[in-house]
Amino acid sequence: MIGYLAGEVIYLEAGTAIIEINGVGYEVELAGFKTMPVPGSEIEVHIYTYVREDALKLFAFPEREAKELFEILITVNGIGPSAGLNILNTMPAERFIAAIMEKNELVLKEISGIGPKTAQRLILELESKLVDFHADHFTAGNSAQLEITAQERQDIIDALTALGYQITEINKALRELDLTAEAAVSEKIRLVLSYLGKER
Repeated sequence: MIGYLAGEVIYLEAGTAIIEINGVGYEVELAGFKTMPVPGSEIEVHIYTYVREDALKLFAFPEREAKELFEILITVNGIGPSAGLNILNTMPAERFIAAIMEKNELVLKEISGIGPKTAQRLILELESKLVDFHADHFTAGNSAQLEITAQERQDIIDALTALGYQITEINKALRELDLTAEAAVSEKIRLVLSYLGKER
């Protein structure tokens, strides 16, 4: 199975590229690129190999994190490689993850082909999976934030939604606050509650 390629782009059209390596051309579908490569440029990509009875496709990602997110996306019922590719090429990864964690269907429906039912399914199936992924890849500079486990996050959300707060504002507070690793869940709830009180 191919996991990584490095070579020269000799063809590029509509998101499909051919990368030449030692005289062999590999056709790949590009995903998650902020800036597309140009023919003649050297490129390094992480590869997801998709195999089925009638097809073999290589999906190419600029970073390993983008490939990992793609692999998480296609675990969702009804989201295949083409839909996963569309999501990554339509919306920045961090904005997509934030929309999932904040249960923001309106943002998700900005993606072509994502309607209300698909948006709800994405949120339902991805929310818990993306908590750790987001912490690992988007808040690496905040060691305290990495200590918020999925269970702690859910406990905080449950406690504060019971008090009438919306999950979107709770998740915003969790992203903004520098919660200490040693603090008990009750203390974290108090800090988030204090933050929310100032925001209102």
